[in-house]
Amino acid sequence: MQMLDTTIVNIALPDLARDLGASTSQQLLVLTVYTLSFACTLLTAATLGARVGRRRMFVIGMVAFTVTSVLCGVSTGPGELIAFRGLQGVSAALMSAQTLALIAALFDKRRHGLVFGVYGAVAGLAAILGPVVGGFLVDADVLGWGWRAIFFVNVPLGVLSCLLAHRRLPAAREPTPGRVDVPGVVMSATALFLLLYPLALGREMGWPPILWVMIGTAGILLALFALHELRVDARGGTPLLRPRLFASRRFTVGLLLSLLFFSVFAGFFFTVSISAQFGLGYSAFRTGMLALPFAIGAAVGSLCSPRVVVRLTAPHTLTAGALAVGAGFVWLAIIIEPAAETLPWPGILGPLVLGGLGTGLFIAPLQAVILSDTTESTVGTATGTIPTVQQIGASIGLAVVTLFFFGQVAGQTAETVPVVRAELVAALPDSPVRPVLHVAVADRFASCAGEQLRSAHPERPAPACAGGPTSPAIAAVAAQARPWTQDAARSVTARTFLAALRTTLVTLGLVAVAIAVLTTALRTRQTP
Repeated sequence: MQMLDTTIVNIALPDLARDLGASTSQQLLVLTVYTLSFACTLLTAATLGARVGRRRMFVIGMVAFTVTSVLCGVSTGPGELIAFRGLQGVSAALMSAQTLALIAALFDKRRHGLVFGVYGAVAGLAAILGPVVGGFLVDADVLGWGWRAIFFVNVPLGVLSCLLAHRRLPAAREPTPGRVDVPGVVMSATALFLLLYPLALGREMGWPPILWVMIGTAGILLALFALHELRVDARGGTPLLRPRLFASRRFTVGLLLSLLFFSVFAGFFFTVSISAQFGLGYSAFRTGMLALPFAIGAAVGSLCSPRVVVRLTAPHTLTAGALAVGAGFVWLAIIIEPAAETLPWPGILGPLVLGGLGTGLFIAPLQAVILSDTTESTVGTATGTIPTVQQIGASIGLAVVTLFFFGQVAGQTAETVPVVRAELVAALPDSPVRPVLHVAVADRFASCAGEQLRSAHPERPAPACAGGPTSPAIAAVAAQARPWTQDAARSVTARTFLAALRTTLVTLGLVAVAIAVLTTALRTRQTP
């Protein structure tokens, strides 16, 4: 549920914004406040679970998540929704931080590879299916709820999960949990907030100096946090994050792989989603359905991963998965033709399924690799660290890929705008616009289109062109040319976004190949 809610809101955002009157910055906060509160609470939630019992903390988190989902669904304004989304993120962290530790307590260590793989597959599929489920619920307008259905759907799931958890899960409480590392809690949560907040809102705010100060301060705090944890551990205390975990190559390299892979994963779905919705004008449901072939491939890869691990070993399976992801992204980039102004269907099915297959092969065994060297005393801390690193990776990926993608959008205008301008000049003789004005109309279109696509927000009209002409004579000409200029606007937007998507996919594919190379660091003689 918590992974589903990280992506399900993306598709419903346009409808949500229209209904609540949310500004662009408020829309962004609806998305980011969840991941911010989620990531900043995970390590603390893992510690609390060890003290009060992981089953109890899981049920508390599930109840809180269900209640906050209802509150999100009944929100009457953007401020309310943002506040409740923040609380929902905290609730999600209370659940997520306990999950892997509960699995470790339920199953014998010899079966951990299989069950952790299944958990990783389910979590990955939930994140992938978020756009599909969100698009369906919004377009179907279930019970007239519109976008609110994406939150109300959590209620029956939450009630059922609470009942099953109370009856089936072990208490999983550490016998001697030790004192809560309060300084570690404060430093880690503050550092994560100072790091993730700029990454989430930097583009919207134009990257003012204060955001860079926050990132620098986060780096200092993280260094102080590391020193504090080393000191607490050396004195025999109970640190929030046990330094001895990083003595394991599998744990350290596995976390780095998780950070990088989730950066690529988040960046891929962002660029595909925004290209489909803003670049091609796809509906929420149609955009969400683009994730379905990927999800099918991920399901197959996840189900096959245990057998592949037995045949190839876990590190080799991770290598194969990352290479498949890279091949899928590059293949998709090759078949995209910007001049077609749409995604080639059914041609995109193959690369999407291949990318999903690689994702399933990678995510499913990765958590088992990370936790393979943990002990009963360290597994709780480790299970809180994994989703924290995943959230940091997703935030970094979104920030970096967003900058790169929109930089590509701006750069592609030098090629796409002149081509579409020439096509508009050739089409205007069929319009009622006087021939003497054809070039002027085309020049005005090219100026506005170029300014919009080169701006920090190419999905919005350029400020100088948003209000329309003020002169009655010019307004009359604009009205006569509007059907042709609107067609040209759709054309130039589609071509520009698709060209940017193609370049971004190649780049992400190369990063996936680099991840595959990094997996070789896990290959040792002791690898099973």
